[in-house]
Amino acid sequence: MDIRGRWISAKQMETRLPTHQLIPAVTFTCQRCGAFPVKGHCTCGKRCYYCRRCIAYGKLRTCDQLITDTRPLDPVHPAQHQPIRLTPAQTTVARTIEQTILRGGRLLVHAVCGAGKTPMFFPGIERALANGKRVLVTAPRADVVRELTHHIKQAFPTAHVVSLYGGSADRLLLGEITVSTTHQLIHYRSCFDVVLLDEVDAFPFHMNWTLHRYVKRAMTQKAALILLSATPSMWHRRYPTVRLMRRYHGHPLPVPRLKSPFTMQSIVEWLHQYEQQPRLVFVPRIAALEAWQTRLKEVGIDVTTVHAEDPDRIEKIQAFRTTNGILLTTTILERGVTISNVQVAVLDADQGFSTKALIQISGRVGRDAAYPDGDISFFANDRSDALFYAIHQIQKANRWTTS
Repeated sequence: MDIRGRWISAKQMETRLPTHQLIPAVTFTCQRCGAFPVKGHCTCGKRCYYCRRCIAYGKLRTCDQLITDTRPLDPVHPAQHQPIRLTPAQTTVARTIEQTILRGGRLLVHAVCGAGKTPMFFPGIERALANGKRVLVTAPRADVVRELTHHIKQAFPTAHVVSLYGGSADRLLLGEITVSTTHQLIHYRSCFDVVLLDEVDAFPFHMNWTLHRYVKRAMTQKAALILLSATPSMWHRRYPTVRLMRRYHGHPLPVPRLKSPFTMQSIVEWLHQYEQQPRLVFVPRIAALEAWQTRLKEVGIDVTTVHAEDPDRIEKIQAFRTTNGILLTTTILERGVTISNVQVAVLDADQGFSTKALIQISGRVGRDAAYPDGDISFFANDRSDALFYAIHQIQKANRWTTS
């Protein structure tokens, strides 16, 4: 039964597991997420402590017990990936990842946006499966997880691949390769021998020690941990690091054009200039989506909006991939999304965008080898440090590839 480490409330169980381990659910801290509990009325008739942070996964109280299924996991079967073509630089990184997996160490892969990080860990996954190691590929955001799941299932058609995110049909399952958001790891303990953590600097994982706890607890004692990021923090750079500053197709990163100050007319001209290509337009907050949609509609431009809480976001993003329309979005699409020949604009780029977000947004352009160039424009009415540092970092990465 592939659910070792699944923690649930004993009160919610219809049947008891034949092999289990009981521990108190809530003591001074919640044993599921590590948060401090609060006191409140309980169905047992007393005022029990309970955890509010992880209440979405079921209410845990002092009178509850967590049950850990300790039965052995099903064996992992070898699986080969489909043929891939790696550049010499990608091959070097892939070998380093493979060596780290075999010895159970730590590694940071610092690679620019569009470097082709996903294919680089396929050889390491193949070697891990051949050695009976269970693999976890995790990322903070559901959109990234869905994208990774698609690529991994294509690369390993014979492997048992499970995809975990909010609303996933695979909830609480465990595969030979598990692709999961970091939030879903709350249900697992000591399950994975290899952990590939993509977009390690992304919100909400960055500086969220609860999510760090989930990842660490889901790993076995001698598990290998590989972190992947285009914009790693100084904290992550303490690990042994391998860098890839060149995109897989060999073309440089598109450098953003700063347009400051800007007018409504300049935005309209930009949108009309690329009316034959898909246009991805970012705004800093959800509240700005409706305002900008109304302003653009007044000048005869229809746009589709999408954000993290949009129930139709998957369908909207999929439809956008096949059209030459305009998608107005928040930073939900700053990572993990590849759209061929897309042109990108950032409105109010001086308001609420971090340097990392601006670098990641710029990385949406020119990812396809058939369209390695593209336009990324920052529309701003002020000049922020984040704007200039993002442009500087992209130019620095391009100089690195030519040195």
